[in-house]
Amino acid sequence: MCQRWKGLTIAMMLLVAPLGGASPAGGQSEEGNSFRSWNFPDYYIRHRDYLGRIDKIIAADKLGRKDGTFRIVPGLAGQCRSFESVNYPGHFLRHQNYRVKLAPRANDELFRKDATFCVRTGLANSDARSFESLNFPGYYIRHTNYELWIARADGTALFKKDATYFIAPALTTHGPSGRID
Repeated sequence: MCQRWKGLTIAMMLLVAPLGGASPAGGQSEEGNSFRSWNFPDYYIRHRDYLGRIDKIIAADKLGRKDGTFRIVPGLAGQCRSFESVNYPGHFLRHQNYRVKLAPRANDELFRKDATFCVRTGLANSDARSFESLNFPGYYIRHTNYELWIARADGTALFKKDATYFIAPALTTHGPSGRID
């Protein structure tokens, strides 16, 4: 099995596994994972200027590769998962006023819930994943105009595509890849 596929398979198994017995990092390696858009296969979830977005990331873009790599950790709210930035340790993707942002960890219940997402089977492709907000059930991380927001699933094909991501090896150690189908 190719190393890239092996890492992807392990990451997918860890995301859907229950938290019981997981290491503090959720069983993930220190290098983390990246999340490639289903309908824009050269675009990855990343943070830029503390805002979540998808961008086309090329191999030479060292900052983009760091901004597009996250550690998948046990959910800060005690269930599901949270996404910690590898280049800003202690900073997590969270939603605030529906916008996905990168924010330093805060020790309050609202932050913990806003920074916790339940990993679901991809809405547009069962080999991919979608990320549902813990405290806004039925709302998923979705890209709109390349910005990340949480939005209520509306059942349309476009929504399903915009809210579906392939879990990819960490961009910090692996170059961007093409569509995995």
